[in-house]
Amino acid sequence: MTAENMQSNESNESLDASKYSYDIVPYPSHPFRQTHPERLHAISRMFGMSPAEITQCRVLEIGCAGGGNIIPMAETLPESQFVGIDLSQRQIESALSSVEKLGLTNIELKHLDVMDVDQSLGKFDYIICHGVFSWVPPDAQDKILAVCRDHLNPQGVALVSYNTLPGWRLRGAIRDMMSYHVRNLSDPTKKIQQARALLEFLASSVSAETGAYGKMIHSELNLLKNQTDNYLYHDHLEMNNYQFYFHQFIEQANKHNLQYLAESHIATMWTGNFAKDVAQTLERVAPDIIQREQYADFVRNRMFRQTILCAKGTKLDRALNENTLNGSWINSPMRMIEKDPAKNFPENTVSFRNLQTNQGLNTSDPLMITAIEYLGDQFPLAVSFDDLLARVQTKAEELGNVEMSQLRRAMANNMIHLAVGGVVELSYTPNRFTREISVKPKTSGVARLQAASVDRLTNARHEIIKLDDLTRHIVTMIDGEKTHHEIRNGLKDMLHNGKLTMRKDGEPMPAPNGEMLEKIATEAVAKAMQRLSKAAMLIS
Repeated sequence: MTAENMQSNESNESLDASKYSYDIVPYPSHPFRQTHPERLHAISRMFGMSPAEITQCRVLEIGCAGGGNIIPMAETLPESQFVGIDLSQRQIESALSSVEKLGLTNIELKHLDVMDVDQSLGKFDYIICHGVFSWVPPDAQDKILAVCRDHLNPQGVALVSYNTLPGWRLRGAIRDMMSYHVRNLSDPTKKIQQARALLEFLASSVSAETGAYGKMIHSELNLLKNQTDNYLYHDHLEMNNYQFYFHQFIEQANKHNLQYLAESHIATMWTGNFAKDVAQTLERVAPDIIQREQYADFVRNRMFRQTILCAKGTKLDRALNENTLNGSWINSPMRMIEKDPAKNFPENTVSFRNLQTNQGLNTSDPLMITAIEYLGDQFPLAVSFDDLLARVQTKAEELGNVEMSQLRRAMANNMIHLAVGGVVELSYTPNRFTREISVKPKTSGVARLQAASVDRLTNARHEIIKLDDLTRHIVTMIDGEKTHHEIRNGLKDMLHNGKLTMRKDGEPMPAPNGEMLEKIATEAVAKAMQRLSKAAMLIS
């Protein structure tokens, strides 16, 4: 779609109000790690609450769509109960089909308007409302908060995400332009085509060098041109799209007897992640956490929040200390990198980088080096704080410097600083997966179901993992019942019956036979197992 394809809108009948837009254009349903009960449990426990253990809890998701977020939770936490509601009948039917194929009995999915939720739904320990609040009218927003108030257990928490100001101010201008351009169109495909055409027209007509406005147009175009049509349609062309200053959202929550607990990414809450002078100013001008978070949004030009709420009056303690690490598990994809030669580090300094958050760490402390190397080596597995401490203690004994109480306190403080800095992640839940490649390896039922049709699968860390075509076909056979030999035979059958095609220089070639085929299958399965082990795809 180019600027030349941009057309003036012909008057057209508006979309029938009885046809819900998510039935017409379904929104992709994915796992969101930051919404998982494990994350909500960890943050609420860190801040002084006594949340329900995630192995025995009740979870409600408002706006569950096709179940991509809630269904994997239900499979991996079979003793907990899950309820998902959504206004799109088409997406609920799709989700129910998946539940039936997986044979899950601990999840209930309802075609239900949030406005019709009543006490019959019961109480929950965790409520999730991700990607909904900003895209529904004010009365529905009010109802969402009322549901959180009325359906949370006393130590329950709710995650609500929403678009924020001031960051959405400039993006909202682009949305307004697209909405104006497609105002008389009803067909979703035409709306999307013309919205993209307008963006191309603006990009070709406004130079990126013409100040802030030009930079804004080109920044949005670069963002949106790589997004899917359903993202563009629902996130930017929906009738409802509301943005809030953080203090406005909290004021609205307070009216429903809900209070601010935290953000699902706690690193965004720590002023230490700002430059020193900025952090000092924030501490001075913003004496309470609500003001501090609001001023931080001003500084960051924040566009989106994922806020965790709890009942007003719940006792909180955000002063993290040594006791915070009791019973904790720590994970981090830290890798050693080359030191920056431009910086004058001591000779024995080692540099690390978190491969997911891109946060870095430079340290010359041999005990911290030991700890970080161990976390990186074990990832994606989490390491219990006690195991980490034992590893560090061994190193300390080698150095002849051990005073256990001081060592524990120092290592706990270090881990807390790394957690709020976004370098490591804390939880209080043991691993639900393994790196061990067993005789009869197993992937989740969700992953096997997904692998039958798509290459983006949900791993045991509740993340999306993109696999190559060969590995995803192998995943469909890793069910805990088949040996490696049987999986290899299954792969050979796929090659012979044409389900999988071998290629050379991009051209298809016939599958070999005999020893060559056995060698290819053996190597392919072995490599796939290693990939899956490192991607948290294998479960015990």
